[in-house]
Amino acid sequence: MRRILFTGLFFFVFLAARAQAPQYISFRIDSAIRAAMDARQIPGLQVAVVKFGLVLKKGNYGYANLEYRAPVTDSTLFSIASMTKAFTCAGILLLMEDGKLSIDDPVGKYFDSLPAAWTGITIRHLMNHTAGLRDDWEENDNFFYTHNSDSAFFAALKNAPLKFQPGEGWSYGCGPFILGMIITKVSGQSYPDFMKQRIFDKLGMTHSRIDNPELIIPNKAAGYRLKDQQLVHGRQISAAAQMRGDVGVLTTVSDMLKWYTALRDSSLLQKSSLDMMFAPGTLNDSSKTGYGFGWFLEPFRDHALVSHDGGFRTGFNSVMEFYPEDHVCIIILCNLQQARVYEIAKDIVGLFNPDYKRASQMDSVADPDTVRTLLLKSFYEELGLAVDTTRKMARELHLLYYPQSEDDLAPFRNITEFDFIKAFKIQKPQPDIFGDSIQSIYIYRIKSRGVPESVYVVFFLDPTGKVVYMNFDD
Repeated sequence: MRRILFTGLFFFVFLAARAQAPQYISFRIDSAIRAAMDARQIPGLQVAVVKFGLVLKKGNYGYANLEYRAPVTDSTLFSIASMTKAFTCAGILLLMEDGKLSIDDPVGKYFDSLPAAWTGITIRHLMNHTAGLRDDWEENDNFFYTHNSDSAFFAALKNAPLKFQPGEGWSYGCGPFILGMIITKVSGQSYPDFMKQRIFDKLGMTHSRIDNPELIIPNKAAGYRLKDQQLVHGRQISAAAQMRGDVGVLTTVSDMLKWYTALRDSSLLQKSSLDMMFAPGTLNDSSKTGYGFGWFLEPFRDHALVSHDGGFRTGFNSVMEFYPEDHVCIIILCNLQQARVYEIAKDIVGLFNPDYKRASQMDSVADPDTVRTLLLKSFYEELGLAVDTTRKMARELHLLYYPQSEDDLAPFRNITEFDFIKAFKIQKPQPDIFGDSIQSIYIYRIKSRGVPESVYVVFFLDPTGKVVYMNFDD
């Protein structure tokens, strides 16, 4: 009888502990989000956190519109800006599955009167940013206010020189804008109609759509930015600029959870297409880049990270990060351009694993190997020797970096501080996403003369001590 009572009591305590664990995690996520919102003056925000397919946290915070004090709800629509690129790439893959195009088709198959330099550009290059195209979002607001059609944007893009020959490097550009135009040409539908029919309706993303600021869109959040530390409205640009294939999606966290599910099964794309989407890009010399079809791909500490964020001058910021080996996904949408929600995402994932904390939030420890530090400092300085040398090293390290001038090498020169923070030793090295075996990871804070802020750099070494990957934390 006593054994039965003890077993029953143990089972009750076990169930109670399981029930309290999600509540504790939810409370800590709440605390991290509210602290960030207060510190950065974020008006409103949606968040979802998933672990092993279970939604541990889904919440709405703050205001969708400050003037009317309208709260963020489950149906509040946020612009996700550059996170749109993955949706557009999915649209291209759907057309490939339909047999209507090949991703290795030359762009010239779909457009007349292209510059001679564009001859080697393929759809694949547009999808993984290896075409050498400029990013016209580097233009000022007037450019996007006065250009009022896709044809106007396309004409301006064709007049700009390529940064490099197609396939020779990686540079974040506006290729997905052209992909949206290709979707229209191949499908015979407008880009908004195609995305609604083939993706949003298919996945039950009932609140998602392509933006059109000339229309009245219920539940659309107002966008904000900081100017002189004061909240002001997001910048005004043309409707055409906000509807493009590289920035146009409006959605909610609830719908993004359906998108995340579709990226893990075959409810939208065939497995072979998903494998292509999440495979590193390949350059002409066979080196691999840390970008697939609409996703950044990288080792994070000793695990894989798939992510993309979006920041829009109209007043929005978003991020989606998932850690396949940890079965964790974090989605954040908000209506402040400078919110730095990718930092909030890292603060949340750090609640699951303290080794995943942002480097700037880690406590420094004593340097266990000062000789190693000197070698890594020398390696880092070598990246600043010359543009050609840096490009070669960047390709070998799979860095998403293509310096164009000596000024781009400033962060690697005139180092004044090179401070050790933390090291990780991997007990059972496994090949990373690029096929390299990582044995140890070293994190440093680096300060260079003439560069206003410190940078946090993570070095990944193989069992022989060779640096096989490097990225910038925070």
